[in-house]
Amino acid sequence: MVTSLLVRGWRGLPEVVRAPLVALLILNVGQAPPTLALLANLRFAPSIPVFLPLTALWLGLLWRYLSGSGWPRQTSAQRRDDLRGGAPSPRVWLWSLLAGGLGLASVLSLALLTGRVARLPGRAYEAPFDLSSYPWWTVLAFFLAIACIAGVVEEAAFRGYMLSRIQRRHGWMVGIALVAALFYVAHLSHAYATLAFIPFFAAYSILHGALVYLSRSILPSVVLHAIGDFCILPMQYGVIDLPFGASYEPYLACMLVFGLAAMPAWWRLWRLTKPV
Repeated sequence: MVTSLLVRGWRGLPEVVRAPLVALLILNVGQAPPTLALLANLRFAPSIPVFLPLTALWLGLLWRYLSGSGWPRQTSAQRRDDLRGGAPSPRVWLWSLLAGGLGLASVLSLALLTGRVARLPGRAYEAPFDLSSYPWWTVLAFFLAIACIAGVVEEAAFRGYMLSRIQRRHGWMVGIALVAALFYVAHLSHAYATLAFIPFFAAYSILHGALVYLSRSILPSVVLHAIGDFCILPMQYGVIDLPFGASYEPYLACMLVFGLAAMPAWWRLWRLTKPV
């Protein structure tokens, strides 16, 4: 009786409420086990980064479940449709990675530019712990694990389940806009995610939403999200130096150059997929 009431109550909620709740559930469940494994590994055996293969195993199992495997079987088709985890054709893959990669380079340049011109908290880019106390291979494994967790879990939660559910009900524009808003809110725990970074989060979400719209798959976004985080996080945490130091002009130039270079690739992707 209670279960039936809960199910009816859940189904009675509007999709713009249910979809964000599902996304946040996936986000927290997806991130918790590998994060705990990473912290325990760094605490007890920091020179042997076993958390990296454990992270890969967990992400593989999570992906299988979200794409329709496992119990309950009656939700398999729904989970597969919500994830949008199917592989696009080789040509769509190629142009998605090219258009998305150039666009991502422009958006990440915007992030670096924002960090140069905005007034941010003193701890905006502080690492969660002192990375200098660990061997280089452990630090490398740390960034690989964090990037893969972000790429798989965040894209599955936001551009997969949340966007799919809202898009089917309210259309692509509403879906991408609401996902962008929740994506920013979900990152407010990061000190750098001030109001100054709203343009970055909006551009980032629109870029990935457009990739899903054109390719009908989150796989290009998963790959580019992971690569982008792997490149930017060592700079963010001060492990490697910024490419152009504290000057803002080079980052502005990179944002414009990569943005302009991406336009022909996006046009080609649009012509290739001919979205309805």
